[in-house]
Amino acid sequence: MKKILFTVLLVSLLAIFAMAEPVTVEFWHAMGGGHGEAIAEIVDSFNAANPDIVVEPIYIGNYNALLQKLLASAESGNLPNLSQSYGNWTAKLLPRGIVQELDSYMKNEEYGLTDAEYDSIYPPFKKMGIFNGVTYALPFNKSTYVLYYNTDAFEEYGLSYPETMEDLQFAAMMLTNDSNGDGETDNYGFGLRTTVDHFIVFLRANGGAILKQNPDNSWEVTINSPEAKEALAFMNDMVNELGIAYAEGGYLDGPFGDGKIAMFIETIASKPYVNSGSIGKHGWAWAPIPSWETLAPPFAGTDIIMFDKSDEENLATWKFMKYLLNPEIQAYWSIKSGYMPAVSTALDTPQYKEYIEQNPDVVVPLEELPYGSIDPNIGEWNEIRTIVGTMVGDVINGKKSVEEGLAWAEKEIKIEFNK
Repeated sequence: MKKILFTVLLVSLLAIFAMAEPVTVEFWHAMGGGHGEAIAEIVDSFNAANPDIVVEPIYIGNYNALLQKLLASAESGNLPNLSQSYGNWTAKLLPRGIVQELDSYMKNEEYGLTDAEYDSIYPPFKKMGIFNGVTYALPFNKSTYVLYYNTDAFEEYGLSYPETMEDLQFAAMMLTNDSNGDGETDNYGFGLRTTVDHFIVFLRANGGAILKQNPDNSWEVTINSPEAKEALAFMNDMVNELGIAYAEGGYLDGPFGDGKIAMFIETIASKPYVNSGSIGKHGWAWAPIPSWETLAPPFAGTDIIMFDKSDEENLATWKFMKYLLNPEIQAYWSIKSGYMPAVSTALDTPQYKEYIEQNPDVVVPLEELPYGSIDPNIGEWNEIRTIVGTMVGDVINGKKSVEEGLAWAEKEIKIEFNK
């Protein structure tokens, strides 16, 4: 009898220990270097506070590698619990029925978000995660575009940072010079990248858009518009007609640090590279994107999405997602990574107040929040970006005229929609 009782007790204890096994949450991301270290630290703090859950961050590599792995894993059924994802990636994955909606978790009375917590998420970031009225993503690493400028050069020429595109062109003219007198330009007033993102900066500032969403949620191709023509011509003229802008496809923090260009537009995520490239050479600062017809600086960066697993895994995943929106965690992530906090309450934390006091320029991207613009949440957006990027490069490099480039892009985008 005692043996039977002992056996029953042993089985019961083993069952209890088995039930006590922590739930594992696999988190795929593309954040290397210091960003990856910050994620590891946040994960460690969550795991320490939640012994019943073990979040395992897995660095996949660059964004392209992450996208390809997600698409391949969607076919094989070997997806993680959680992943970084751009809006257009999420749109590609949604028709497969593998992405977990988040509204039921956010609205849950026991473990969801309070009204105050939900309201603290900046509205543009909320919108980036909503598809057909349903929330499938929460903001993760978010940035916006700003104007970086060489403060030494501006001081030498008695210039203040440009507030309008007309000011930008004037400052670029003033700061372009042939310093050694050999007849070749050595220092350009402005630098621009021949990419879709930099075209979008000028296009949206001029009130234009690549696509327009109609009231019935269909999309209209609007790239071949007067606003787009003016924006692309502005970029092209600065490079090829006026000779006051240096253009290339790669990042411009190197040419900026070396003094080859005095201004360029890029996201705030470039700050550490600009800082390291400029140390000992010249001072720098950033300013809001110069206005044109409107203020519409594009927001960049990814969200995080949950893949549908068991109820137990989904709840554990949700708890980590909610943890990432904690004001203190958002403040820590923003300070460590340079990305924008996703919640307004992060600005009220002691650590972020001290950070702003020591780094007053931090308020510049925050001031752009009410005016920011976002990309369309459609699966074709990645392919459309490729088309527009090719077109911009062809125009700036003299392979197509502005009119030819826009007409070609319009045709190719319509073909993409009709596939």
